[in-house]
Amino acid sequence: MRMRKKKNLLPRMERCADYLIPDPYAMPGKWRSLMPGARELRVELGCGKGRFTAGTAAAEPDVLLIAIEMVPDAMVVAMERCRDAGLHNVFFLDANADQLPLFFAPGEVDRIYVNFCDPWPNRGHARRRLTHGNFLKRYRQVLSPGGQIHFKTDNQPLFEFSVEEIPRYGFTLSEVTRNLHENGPVGVMTDYEAKFHALGQPINRLVATMEEPWEELFPEEIREVRDRWLAAFGPHVSEEDLGRHVLSGGNYLWHLFSWELVPHESGDAALAALESTDFETAYLFYYEHPPVSERRIRPVTREEALALAHRNWEEHPAMEGADWYLTDKDFTWTYAQTHEAACGPYFARAEG
Repeated sequence: MRMRKKKNLLPRMERCADYLIPDPYAMPGKWRSLMPGARELRVELGCGKGRFTAGTAAAEPDVLLIAIEMVPDAMVVAMERCRDAGLHNVFFLDANADQLPLFFAPGEVDRIYVNFCDPWPNRGHARRRLTHGNFLKRYRQVLSPGGQIHFKTDNQPLFEFSVEEIPRYGFTLSEVTRNLHENGPVGVMTDYEAKFHALGQPINRLVATMEEPWEELFPEEIREVRDRWLAAFGPHVSEEDLGRHVLSGGNYLWHLFSWELVPHESGDAALAALESTDFETAYLFYYEHPPVSERRIRPVTREEALALAHRNWEEHPAMEGADWYLTDKDFTWTYAQTHEAACGPYFARAEG
């Protein structure tokens, strides 16, 4: 639901100017200068109208809280709440969650709150979920050793996704509950949370503590590889187009390119793009009709990857017509070799 535009928004924002950080890009490593005696620095992503923000800041006056919100009409209400409560340990940013590493120095943040974020239910939009690996890696960049994520949602599918996704990125889960307020209200609620609780809607919650050291591993299951590949290289493709051209029977992942659903290079330009890409190790995988003698997913060196790409597939067909794909560990680029001489090869970079 779109929020109604608040009356006199600009004058109201100006009256709360002391709470707004105008240039967060100048703040990495300097946040504690706002409150030198702060016990912890915490960040809330998507504070909305600020019920949780003001309540948390009031309950823990020795904690410095930075609240991030993209919607000015909501943020002004949150700032007014904090101003009217006389709080001096909370400040606000008009920003996106993916910008955290630009605003905070490594290890500067002790805790991140993610409360009732957009669930982005479509598979193609999974990368936008605030508990997706893309964001978790950003949180790791700014969290201190042993830093935590506190996550709450009423959306059960999002919670189940998060319970599986978060540990993959070096976090240990604790305090996992699927009915937080079963025996009565617990902790400070958001506005949405209070509404859902009043309606009897169960609230899911977990705490994730960052482990060190940690190294991201490439997926071992082909379905996970497929999902991450599609999320990286076709995040804006509709479910209808994915179903019709890519995922239904008789189709191939590389149809993402042959049907011109996303920007890409093809033919000699694709090969040139692969050659100019800097990597030491990539991952080769087969999704459609994997050859019996080959592992479905395996790492390859740069030399092996380029040798495969330069092979004359008309004289030396791919293993029994198998289509194969290359990508790096983080799914930032991909190269696809098809079994059809008139199609491909293709090269694409992940969409932002």
